[in-house]
Amino acid sequence: MTSLVQTIELLKAGNVVALPTETVYGLAGNALNSAAIAKIFATKRRPQDNPLIVHVSGIDMVRNLKLHIPPLAERLAERFWAGALTMVLRREADCPLPHEVSCGLDTAAVRVPDNAIFLEVIKKTMFPLAAPSANLSGSPSPTTAQHVRDDFGEEFPVVDGGACRVGIESTVVMFDDNDAIRILRPGAVTSEMLREYGNVVTDEGGSRHSPGTRYKHYAPRAKVIAVQADAEAFTERTKHERFVIANPETSTLFMFLRQYDQLNADKIFVRLPERSGVGAALYNRIIRAAEFEVTQW
Repeated sequence: MTSLVQTIELLKAGNVVALPTETVYGLAGNALNSAAIAKIFATKRRPQDNPLIVHVSGIDMVRNLKLHIPPLAERLAERFWAGALTMVLRREADCPLPHEVSCGLDTAAVRVPDNAIFLEVIKKTMFPLAAPSANLSGSPSPTTAQHVRDDFGEEFPVVDGGACRVGIESTVVMFDDNDAIRILRPGAVTSEMLREYGNVVTDEGGSRHSPGTRYKHYAPRAKVIAVQADAEAFTERTKHERFVIANPETSTLFMFLRQYDQLNADKIFVRLPERSGVGAALYNRIIRAAEFEVTQW
C-alpha cells in the first residue's frame, strides 16, 4: 500500500495516484499541472473529449480557481458538500485550470469528496486534484484498492481506504439560466433531494459537459443483460443461470460485475430497478454496461 507521505511526494512530482473516495476510487493528479492531466488520460486510456472532475477542499478553493458560483450552487454546496455532488461551473477569464481538464469547454466540474484520506491529501499538497474513476475507461468502476490493481497492476500506487461506502460515481449537475438544476449524471444525491432547492431537469442526451455520459461505461468483459421485469418473473427466468444480480445496490453493483468477470462469466443478468431515488443512478449504470439494450420479461 502506498503511504500518505509517498502519495504527496508522487503528486507534487506530477505523477498520478489512486485514492479512495466515498463514491469510487479516483485516479488523482494535480489539477493545475497539464502534464499530470495528460498522465491521467493516458493511464485510463480515456477519450480526450471526456472531462475530468476537479476535487477540492471546499467552496473557498472553488473561488480561488476562478469559477463562477451562482447563488443556487452556493446553497447546494452548503447542503451536499462534502458529498457525492459534482457541480459544473463556468470558468472565468483568469481560471488557472488547464483547459485539458475540461477538454476545452468553458466550464469545469468540481466537488468536495466525503473522505478523510482524500481531503488530507488535498490539504497537504495544497492543490486541487483531478480524479476520474481509477479504472481503465469503459470497465466497471473500482470500489476497492484491489479493483485498481486489477486494472493497472499490483505495483500501481494506490492508497487503500477500504471499500467505498457509496459505490457509484457522484451526481453531476449544472445550472440553467432560469435557475433550474440540470442533472447530467444521476448519483446518490437524487433528484428528489435536489427538488428542495429548485426546479430539476434530467438531461438524458449525454452532455459533453459531464464525465461518464457519452460512451459505453461500467461494462465487464461479460455481456450484461439488463432486464425489465418484476421480481417473480426475473427469479423464474434466471433460476438456472449462475451469474445473476437480482437486487442491485449502489455499494455492490460494480463489485459483482468485477467478481463475475473473474469467474469467467459470459453473460450477467441484472434486474433493472425503479427509476426513482438512487434507483435512477443504478438504472443509468446498468443500461450503459449493457450497451443501452433492455430486455423486457
